[in-house]
Amino acid sequence: MKQLEEFKEVAHCGGQYVVSIKMSDDDHAQIQLGIRHSRPVPAAFAAVYALPQGIPVGTIQLGGIGQPWNPAPFPGCQPIFIASDSHGMFGHQCPGCKGYWRSKSSPSRWPITCPYCGLRAEMNHFLTEGQLRYLQACCNLIGDAMEAGEAGEFVIDMDKVADATGKECEKPDFYYAEESQQNNYKCAACGDINDILGRYGYCSCCGTFNGITELEKDIERIKQNIQVGQEFEAASKDAVGAFDSFSRQIAKQLVLRVPMTPARQKQWSRKLFHNLASSANELAAVFDIDMFKRMKKEDISFAELMFHRRHVYEHNGGEVDDKYIRDSGDTSVRPKQVIRENRESATRIADVVLKLATNLHDGFHQIFSPIKTAVQIHKQ
Repeated sequence: MKQLEEFKEVAHCGGQYVVSIKMSDDDHAQIQLGIRHSRPVPAAFAAVYALPQGIPVGTIQLGGIGQPWNPAPFPGCQPIFIASDSHGMFGHQCPGCKGYWRSKSSPSRWPITCPYCGLRAEMNHFLTEGQLRYLQACCNLIGDAMEAGEAGEFVIDMDKVADATGKECEKPDFYYAEESQQNNYKCAACGDINDILGRYGYCSCCGTFNGITELEKDIERIKQNIQVGQEFEAASKDAVGAFDSFSRQIAKQLVLRVPMTPARQKQWSRKLFHNLASSANELAAVFDIDMFKRMKKEDISFAELMFHRRHVYEHNGGEVDDKYIRDSGDTSVRPKQVIRENRESATRIADVVLKLATNLHDGFHQIFSPIKTAVQIHKQ
């Protein structure tokens, strides 16, 4: 996925929120709410129910033409249409961790997931401060239109908002823009586009953690280096290091989302995966995650050996010490000897690392399941 410039304002897609008032023969006001859009930029729309005071209380499940909406949760709610930015993406802010991100798919089809803390709820709980100001302005406009007591059209012009982006000018009270983040990626599970801070996070649409996708990128880069004959020792070390980074991200999410005693929280928040066998045993005992599932014994033994070798490459400059021989059981070398890798061993550990990571990823998502509907629609 092509990365966009980080932390730049992304203009609103524009359009107008329209309140139309028609008077009946007996002077009763009839209200119609809608949205217009004609700007030549990508645009998408979602909708929420809001109380007249400007409080969002529900998400509208927008169907196709002729399909009815889900009913409002309370009497007197008004439908407020929220448009995307000019990239066709929606900004969100988590009410729990306060993290901000953008996503591509319509956030009204099913609950959305915070990429950072995993909180899952309806779209109306994830509105940004700017979207809330706009929603308040829409509710005020509806109230003013009803109080006017005459036929007419009342408009909030978001084209003015879009035109004001990045300019030193007086902006409407309901002005807001979105902001590009750092990792603009396509979810491998559901195909949605996410734009998040940092590398790792859950897909906003389906809730799949992207750690395995990020690891696959690292392994692909490492394999390219192996093919061009770069140092095989460095490639082996990098493959194990990439797995360690991925695993620590999973451990952080387990600490964040699984109730634990303070002692266990402290243990897993500092968890390192240098000792593969010990880590696998602890994952199985504490979380019922089998990191060695369906793996050959020889691949497991090879992985354990290479994890011990990573320590030698990182801390001893590649020279064997007594600790390495004692911990790994590798009697093919002697103290002070420099370990050498070849193309075969470097490629093999890269492949084995992916198997380990896939098992860890699958086990993690047995605890925190993605939204199956989103994944199934993408597969179909």
